[in-house]
Amino acid sequence: MKLDDKRILIIGAGEVGTAVAEDLVNRSDPTEIIIHTSRQQTMDMRVGHLKEMAGPRTLLTGSWGDIFAPYELTHRSRSEINDRNVRLALAEFFLQPSGEAQLRRTTIYELISRHRPHIVIDAVNSASVCTYTEDPHQTCGELLDLARGTGGPRTAEAPAELPAVTPDIADVATDALLSLSTPILHRYVDSLRRAMADFQVERFIKVSTTGLGGMGYNCPYTHGSVTEFGLSDALVGKIGSAGVLHQLLWNLHHTAGCDVRLVIPAALIGWESVRHGAYTSRGRPVALQDCSRPLPLHLDRPLGEHAAASSVAEPAAEDEPSAEMVHVPAGDNSTYSRAEMSLSTALGQFESVTREEVAAAVLDTLLGSTRFDLFTAMDTASLQSSYLAAQMRTSTLTSMRQLEKAYDRPSIVSGNLGPTISKDLLELHVLCTAAGSLEQARTMSTTVLASSASALVREDVYLRQQALSIGLAVLLPDDQWLAGPRLSVPSRIDPEAKVTRADIDDWSRQGWVDLRPARILHWQENLRRIEQDASAGKTAFALDDTAYDVGEVLAYHYKLTGQARRIKGL
Repeated sequence: MKLDDKRILIIGAGEVGTAVAEDLVNRSDPTEIIIHTSRQQTMDMRVGHLKEMAGPRTLLTGSWGDIFAPYELTHRSRSEINDRNVRLALAEFFLQPSGEAQLRRTTIYELISRHRPHIVIDAVNSASVCTYTEDPHQTCGELLDLARGTGGPRTAEAPAELPAVTPDIADVATDALLSLSTPILHRYVDSLRRAMADFQVERFIKVSTTGLGGMGYNCPYTHGSVTEFGLSDALVGKIGSAGVLHQLLWNLHHTAGCDVRLVIPAALIGWESVRHGAYTSRGRPVALQDCSRPLPLHLDRPLGEHAAASSVAEPAAEDEPSAEMVHVPAGDNSTYSRAEMSLSTALGQFESVTREEVAAAVLDTLLGSTRFDLFTAMDTASLQSSYLAAQMRTSTLTSMRQLEKAYDRPSIVSGNLGPTISKDLLELHVLCTAAGSLEQARTMSTTVLASSASALVREDVYLRQQALSIGLAVLLPDDQWLAGPRLSVPSRIDPEAKVTRADIDDWSRQGWVDLRPARILHWQENLRRIEQDASAGKTAFALDDTAYDVGEVLAYHYKLTGQARRIKGL
């Protein structure tokens, strides 16, 4: 891939993001580099720095905001996000179903929509910053305390009475929801998928983390946790969040049309310039404190009294001075003393890799190398489909067809692949069975075929029961329907809500067997498309007008509509 004349969006301008941008302007002439940071001050500083390095052909622009939030909340500071109504709005946003409107509300979608980058490089430490609760385990512990006080267990037959929802309970519940990284990361990746398809993003590279700098469960460092020693709950949560993100992106990598790469440094990423002065601990400035004379430590008194005595003995100055030390800033907004730096980068500990080396690996990956792409390595190491399994599949399907014929009962849907798959299989089966062959299904009058399909479902008791037994409704051409007592779609029914035409259309897309003429026409057009593609010799698909397999037909349809696994090299 050539980088000249490309628009490149870099999300995150910490050590790695900045180093990648510097390498880009040194090694190529992109049309535009967009730097997105979490804070406006950082954006202005990084863009100004890069403008001094970039050539005249490269435009440097910036944007800022919370990359995980809905766009209308992206510029809210963390203190503003502490507002109760804002936090509730965030929780509702992340936990609502991923409809198209929801996906287009996200900051990542808006960024790609606005700047139309050819390449996106995400260098944010997502595992550390994706949630909106400082201590998820404490928050969930508070929720657990509330759960213990609700009385007996809740069942469908006898729901337990929940306590009145006080503001405190609402806050604890909201905080617990915002501590869940999976919905937040899922919304981000799903919105990224939508944006990559809508705006033709050519490649996405994620720079991520092992969670422990390449160390294992024996890692002694808590990354600032003062409540635990060794591998803390906070660190385990970070590792889990990173794993969720990697798995989501790996599946996006297997999606047709999505070129996704993953680069992970497995060591402490280098450092900035050495300095002397105020420093931070756990992200906060360290205030100077002292206790110049010993105080008695009483075994029979609370520790809080001792702390109070210490503050009386050494009263704080009006302008509390900052503690100062020789230190060096490193990744994750951390600063390290000389001794800490020596320890953490020693052989056998985190060790270290320079930010320039990480940037070089990212650019190599961007240019097409797979040396540092973990997804390529995972694909290579994973066990793929085999010839033996294909032979056994053929034998198993033959046995199933023989049993179907012996019992004179079609085996179409069990419901275990979801209502939409079940709906598609049943519609195709009914359509082709009513027509008599694939050729007739493609060419018959749509109105006549809809009538024949409706008659088949009314007359074939076993087929009808197969649909209704798994919660599918059957929508007939004359505004009538067939339905059992339990419906899979919609999953929740409002007893007071009136059914609208829009509801029916929505439910029929999700999981109602739709035998109306418009849906029949949809399948006829797609069957013709399959026939044209197969006739062109582009596939090994056996197009037999009478001995067809409805599962194979639907698989072909999914392949043509982008709902198939990505084939390596394509």
